[in-house]
Amino acid sequence: MAGRPITLILAAALLLLIGVSGVLAGAGFVGMAVQRPAGVSADVLQAGIAIGGAMGAYGLAAVLGGMGILAFRRSAWLLAVAVVLIGLVFLGVAVFLGGLEPVLTTGVVIWGATLGLLVVPTTRRVIPG
Repeated sequence: MAGRPITLILAAALLLLIGVSGVLAGAGFVGMAVQRPAGVSADVLQAGIAIGGAMGAYGLAAVLGGMGILAFRRSAWLLAVAVVLIGLVFLGVAVFLGGLEPVLTTGVVIWGATLGLLVVPTTRRVIPG
């Protein structure tokens, strides 16, 4: 990791954490829907597959962003910022609808810290463009 500021490394690590957890959660949704639990209607199963697919795609984007910023790719930095902003919007909606509870608070902290690490001057300085 020579030549990479700690802020870049930490941002990449958080993006990988966000991404891997998103992929696994998405796979869980899809896996449950594919098992076709008794008493669950087809439209609910389809919604589960759609939600799981979206979560998995979001997680994959976070992983790609995290890996790409370690390679100093500007496009990966833009993807990472977009992924984090989208996540913060969804967290904001969840907090608005459900209140500030521990899981959502943790998400806001992790996503907010990731965004902060992505935009600090020490990280921005090593990203071309």
